[in-house]
Amino acid sequence: MATSKAETEIAEGVHRCGTSHVNWYLIEEDDALTVVDTGFPTHWQQLFDRLAAMNYGLADIEACLLTHAHPDHIGFAERLREQADVPVLLHPAERQRARDGGDPPLGGFAKNLWRPAIVRYFIEIVRSDGTSIPPVTAVEPIADGSELDVPGHPRAIHVPGHTDGELAFYLPDRDVLFCGDALATVDFETLQGNTPQLLPPWLNVDHEQARESITRLDFLGEVVLLPGHGDPWTGDMTEAIELAQRR
Repeated sequence: MATSKAETEIAEGVHRCGTSHVNWYLIEEDDALTVVDTGFPTHWQQLFDRLAAMNYGLADIEACLLTHAHPDHIGFAERLREQADVPVLLHPAERQRARDGGDPPLGGFAKNLWRPAIVRYFIEIVRSDGTSIPPVTAVEPIADGSELDVPGHPRAIHVPGHTDGELAFYLPDRDVLFCGDALATVDFETLQGNTPQLLPPWLNVDHEQARESITRLDFLGEVVLLPGHGDPWTGDMTEAIELAQRR
């Protein structure tokens, strides 16, 4: 169905969803949609609300892309797959994590619960059913560098480090980059700021690899950067990488 403009539209045909702590997105093209990440399980109702505001329904969603398979990114993916027959796509290295329901870095969270911001985030996890993520039982693999035949036609770029199969999705015709958790624009330990940065080392499986991987994005030039955590940031990727590598 044709869309009407919604206040969540942050770039042409790109809509931000989620909460102040967790982002997921909708891409709109030719009266069809792609979901990028799926937040927590309780965000399922928000999906319906956003679709209604845009004059769409579940049947208009053609694909669900996952940047990686942590709990705050795969929340309602299995429900969407089951109830709307929407294919779920991710990097092959994330397949087992998705089947395990997210496999979060609980040790790192436990060691950082002295931080007030982490306590607030953990409360959101619990209230959003983030401790009981439905396993994603069927997924389709995404190859590095592939252009996906889904609404928006994003290009997949492998940026491992946060997880082994972390992907970013780039929309060349809109200069939009969904960077998942390869980059954030908020300090995850304080939930403050609006600057491109790496997540803290305790949240990355290989922090040095994460630091190196983002240089693969340098060629993109001017972008609207859309992270899993933090507000959109507009600027040149070279600057974003330089800022992030200071951490």
